[in-house]
Amino acid sequence: MPFFVSSDEVKLYYETIGKGPALVLQTGGAGDGSMWRDAGYVEDLSSAFQCVLFDHRGHGRSDQPSLAQAHTMPRYAADVVEMLDHARIERSAFWGYSQGGEIGLAIAALYPERITALITTGVISNPDRRANAAEDAETIGGIREHGWDGLLGTGTVSSMPTWFQRQVQTTNPEMVALWLEAYGDWDPWARLPQIATPILMFVGQLEDPEEWNSRAAKLAPNARVVRMTGLDHLEAYIRSDLVLPVAKEFLSR
Repeated sequence: MPFFVSSDEVKLYYETIGKGPALVLQTGGAGDGSMWRDAGYVEDLSSAFQCVLFDHRGHGRSDQPSLAQAHTMPRYAADVVEMLDHARIERSAFWGYSQGGEIGLAIAALYPERITALITTGVISNPDRRANAAEDAETIGGIREHGWDGLLGTGTVSSMPTWFQRQVQTTNPEMVALWLEAYGDWDPWARLPQIATPILMFVGQLEDPEEWNSRAAKLAPNARVVRMTGLDHLEAYIRSDLVLPVAKEFLSR
């Protein structure tokens, strides 16, 4: 089985499917690497790419470290690089959903030599760090009191597609709380001007009414945004039929 142990002694799982240039597929706060198969991405992408499905720490078959210091953005980025080392992949494209998109930006900022292209699906965080800190503290309390309902809202999970419900319900929400605790010192906006990697940002129109992604793309030297009319955060991901043609054209270049 493709497990490896990170430099801070966390056991992590990944699998590879297909042949061709490497493409890491990174989950968000909920779910594991199999969500990309469930949503229809792997069947299409694996005909042209070596898809690397990663259960990042706290998710799927990987360990669940219980301290916030094990959930920083630089740590998450280092996990991906160490996974590439274990798989003997020198450079890879990267596609991250939700939290995974921010992990991709961290990799592009901290390890630019390891990433050939970056795709994000989901809205980037508000650049107002103080507003974020207050919101994160409230969210952490909600998660620890009410689990996923405290993050997503009561009844939200039951309204999701069955396969996505499973992805959420099999993920420990405490892992999201720990990530939010550790997130405070990380500012993706300050890193954007340093990122030369080509970036394609998919974002649902309904999740980004203030157009944070468009503002972010203006700061990064080589980024563009595809706004998906009438779609929210989840819909922008599950509509793989809409995003795959655009993504594959981007990756082919």
